[in-house]
Amino acid sequence: MTWKVKKYLIIFVPALLVLISAAFAGEERPLTAADKRVDSLFVVASSGVLQYRNAPEQAEAFDSIVAMGSEAVPRLVEKYNSKSARERHTVNNIFVDIGSEAVPYLRQSLFIDDSRQIARICYTLGEIKDSSAVPDIISIAVHDDWWVRSGCAGALGKIGDTSANAAIISLLSDSVENVRKSAAVTAGELMTPDAVEILVHCLGDPFYGVRMCASEALIKFGEEALKPIVDSLESDNVMLGNLGCTTLGLIGGEAAAFGVARQLESIMPIRRALAVEAIGNSNAPLACGFVDLIKETETDPMVLLYIEKTIKKYAER
Repeated sequence: MTWKVKKYLIIFVPALLVLISAAFAGEERPLTAADKRVDSLFVVASSGVLQYRNAPEQAEAFDSIVAMGSEAVPRLVEKYNSKSARERHTVNNIFVDIGSEAVPYLRQSLFIDDSRQIARICYTLGEIKDSSAVPDIISIAVHDDWWVRSGCAGALGKIGDTSANAAIISLLSDSVENVRKSAAVTAGELMTPDAVEILVHCLGDPFYGVRMCASEALIKFGEEALKPIVDSLESDNVMLGNLGCTTLGLIGGEAAAFGVARQLESIMPIRRALAVEAIGNSNAPLACGFVDLIKETETDPMVLLYIEKTIKKYAER
């Protein structure tokens, strides 16, 4: 048997097996000619055979499905149920290349019963970035499954349509941490004005991922976030105050540095250290005077280390 014959057996025999197994398994709807063509091409396009990964045959099959446009969409949606991450990734990439032509059917598919499939469709709609999908995504943002709610938040952020602001505000208070995390990222992407106060509250979230995403979002808001953060530094939630100091330093500027300066008098060494670090990061030389003043009275080794680093940083300028 020649190598050329072996090559085509490796690529096309799996396609035949898929069609045979589908016939015995029973289909929810009769397969159309387009479905069968998608099946045949998809086996090659999503091939995991090492020597054919990114091979011309694979690219040709991928492009052939894309060229089918909306005709290929119904069968591709069904393939989101695949247990293979490689196959699901291939489905997503094909949809992104098909683009807006795939959106109408994807929107309809958001209302099926399979929540995992809905979450995957949300991801794809976010990648396509067609704002026509926003109303439907918002309508399922209250889904019982947190995977779907998280997927909605992520998709709305990628699409970037500010009509989703109210939905994101709601998701920031979700009972599931992964949903709050996704919503915090999206609030920063959409620059949702009414989200600032809630994002500040999220700096004290029990879940690390939510806290860090909230901080990154607030940094994007810049000066708009300064006062709410400064006002929250005395909160009973120690995590909120600590990360608030760090966030102010990363926003930077004199207003941020002076806003955090009061924390140099905190009874908590970690808070004093973070305040010194924030002043060092803020690039505000005038505020360095506050750090210099506490040097003589500070006794905690960790705080003294931060003081020395900050004073040295400004002295080298």
